[in-house]
Amino acid sequence: MLNLLVLIVLQLNAPSLGQLCGGTLTGSGGEVTSHGFPNYYLHNQDCTWVIEARGGRASVTFLDFELEQPAGGAFGTCRYDYVEILSSGESLGIYCGNMNPGSASSDEMLEVRFVSDATFNAKGFRFTYKVQGAIEEPSCGGVLNDTSGVVTSPGYPDEYDNFLDCTWTLPATGVPVTVTFTHFQTETSFTGLTTCRYDWVDIYEDGTQLGRWCGTEKPDDVTSTRPLRIRFRSDGSVGDRGFRFVYEYRQPIEETTTTVPPSKLPETEPTQISNTEGTTSE
Repeated sequence: MLNLLVLIVLQLNAPSLGQLCGGTLTGSGGEVTSHGFPNYYLHNQDCTWVIEARGGRASVTFLDFELEQPAGGAFGTCRYDYVEILSSGESLGIYCGNMNPGSASSDEMLEVRFVSDATFNAKGFRFTYKVQGAIEEPSCGGVLNDTSGVVTSPGYPDEYDNFLDCTWTLPATGVPVTVTFTHFQTETSFTGLTTCRYDWVDIYEDGTQLGRWCGTEKPDDVTSTRPLRIRFRSDGSVGDRGFRFVYEYRQPIEETTTTVPPSKLPETEPTQISNTEGTTSE
């Protein structure tokens, strides 16, 4: 009996087996569960599911939900294990314990993020997703799974089309990824204090918007170990040349210190000083 208890404790405290959740859900609908549901989910997870509306409307509905209880009891804060729902980068709510998120929808993009810490866990969650009225084949965007590559707006260097809404996702792999825009030219919009109203590019790092660019203002280089999303939208009039960016996953080079031994001096015979003074005889 004691050996069985020790085994259970070791299993509950074992390190996670990597990120066994998350990704871009490209179908018109389906069901998603936390890893191991309805049994205990893994520790140390940070996973995000992305549902793009693709010109329609995306929605999620949670059917089951049970995570570690919040800090401070039932009415405390979700500091340990939690699910966060975001719409186009804006948080719609953070949930833990038995706080079932219910349903959420967006005509742009939904993200369901799950985070667990290194201690207590629970049975997890189950949700369904649906995309209604979507354009079946998006003309751009997707998940960039190669270690490096080049991405351009549709038709580049010729003018891109109207009514585009495309997102490229660079998943987190544990290796830093760098994104560099080499060319950038979209429709410019300056109306009062509002900029980038018509065609624009957004960059998100793990759900946080880093900025919005349009015209000839090229985005700064971005390097991150977190998930990145690059979203491009164009309105119904006035296109432009578009953009080109390169990406690369690369492990940072560790600096090493090499000890160089001192130069070895050439060996020489010891110098003998001759006695130039004569000897005195008695």
